[in-house]
Amino acid sequence: MMAVIALVAGVVALIAVLRLFEIERRAGSAIQIAHEALGTITDPDLSDEIKERQVRRATFTLVKSSATLLAIAAAGFLAAAGFVVGGDLLGLFSIGEAMDIALSWSFILWSSLGSIALWIGIGRLRGKDAGAAAGDTTRDEVPYSALDRALHNLAFSSPGLQKGLARVEDRLWRRRIEDTRAERPVLVTSLPRAGTTILLELLARQPEFASASYRNMPFTLSPLLWGRFSNLFRKAGEKAERAHGDGIDVDFDSPEAFEEMVWMAFWRDRYRGGRIALWNETDRNAEFEAFLSRHMRKIVAGKPGAFRYVSKNNANIARLPLLTAAFPDARLVIPVRDPAAQVVSLMRQHERFADLHARDRFARQYMEGIGHYEFGAALRPIAFPGAPESAAGAGTSDYWLRYWNAAYAHVLEHAPGDAVFIDHAALSSHPQEQLPRLAEALELRDGQALLSASGMFRPSKPPPELSGASAGLLHRAKELHAALLERAL
Repeated sequence: MMAVIALVAGVVALIAVLRLFEIERRAGSAIQIAHEALGTITDPDLSDEIKERQVRRATFTLVKSSATLLAIAAAGFLAAAGFVVGGDLLGLFSIGEAMDIALSWSFILWSSLGSIALWIGIGRLRGKDAGAAAGDTTRDEVPYSALDRALHNLAFSSPGLQKGLARVEDRLWRRRIEDTRAERPVLVTSLPRAGTTILLELLARQPEFASASYRNMPFTLSPLLWGRFSNLFRKAGEKAERAHGDGIDVDFDSPEAFEEMVWMAFWRDRYRGGRIALWNETDRNAEFEAFLSRHMRKIVAGKPGAFRYVSKNNANIARLPLLTAAFPDARLVIPVRDPAAQVVSLMRQHERFADLHARDRFARQYMEGIGHYEFGAALRPIAFPGAPESAAGAGTSDYWLRYWNAAYAHVLEHAPGDAVFIDHAALSSHPQEQLPRLAEALELRDGQALLSASGMFRPSKPPPELSGASAGLLHRAKELHAALLERAL
């Protein structure tokens, strides 16, 4: 009996030492450094000199971190061994008796379960204490632990691994994927800040639609496989405002735009050189199209009762001809916003994310990892004819006006005839009129359910004045906006 007490005390001592010296955080930091070094090596935009310098610095840091982790582990095992050795010296039991108990299956099982419970319990208590000390008034803008960040960096830097896991998923859930319908998918796209997010949330609430969600992160290309694994440590969904600071609250079950990671896994060359290249109907790729079709069915398979896929992907306006040719049954939904209002919002978000990226490197890695190149240090404009060729000058209204004009001129030229254009201002101010039209255009099973969600919308503010903007760019934007509204519901 004394041997069991000593062994239990040793386990508690080991966990206490590991917790005291924050081994989880230190290990997570080491893993993150390793994956950041991998990202540096594979970054085509960095010179060999910069790569060598940063990798050398990372190697030195990793050596120090490894030594620290070994020292902490040694201290923990010494603390645990102290109880066993002490009991032997006091004549309470022999080391041999203690080892026999320690190696028994019952002790291994119960001590393992107890250790996990104790580890989690201490972590939650420390989290509550930290929250109480801070008065629960602050929240990380990118709320990921060191281990979370390391896992995301691994997923972001390994498109081959992502596709490999998707192939494993294809075999494990072959029958379920084959039997799932994903008919008439809806693809919401436009420049950011046009109302794409609220449209995604609106449609994803409908029983017939399924969308990717934050729970699919970071292995978004294998939603069924990763979903099965992540359920083992599923977190409660407490809503909090997203990093955009735009009043939209999200949780782990909120729909989000992760489809771009599929495109990046197959078309990496289109994202090089500081711009995102365009796609056209001649860029057909049978492997990619089959993969994306299976991906749609996998997302739908994850929501009981759903039979249609819906996504929000702002970059899809760069590939309208290809989407029309590859997925003829898909319906494109393109919200249109007043150019002055949208430009002001684009500038505000760019400034916000530029500041965030300067303070938090992972925030930029996260955005680039999921293919969101719209703002901040991650900004890479799409190569529309007449659009800015780089991020230079993105702090001015003329930059975003020029980009707006180029993007929507391209949309007007290439959007298919059955594309659903939506006047963002009209939808926001008169949802009772607009939502039935949207339901009819998308052939929804229950149009009344869509109308019941009209409370999501609030009237738009009057368009702001763009002081200092070029008169010619403004005039062109107003012409384009009028042409777009002619095609709206």
